Amino acid sequence: MLTERQLAVLRASPPSNRVATAISLAGVTQVTVAAAIGLTQAYVSDVARGRYSTITVASARKFTRFFGCSIDDLFPPRNEGVE
Repeated sequence: MLTERQLAVLRASPPSNRVATAISLAGVTQVTVAAAIGLTQAYVSDVARGRYSTITVASARKFTRFFGCSIDDLFPPRNEGVE
């Protein structure tokens, strides 16, 4: 769903809130994402707001399939950008 240009913007964004960034870049709502991936809007909202310190691989894959990106694009390792 995200174009190459949008993916570049996503990858350059701060790692702490990339799900919210992806939603914004895609021009969709949390409700749209939730319906498409079979999760609740409340759950999508919590993930987008960073309320979860972990996410299941199955849920992460649902998000990545929707946005057409990798898990690392949406959920980068915690040490990314730290040197």
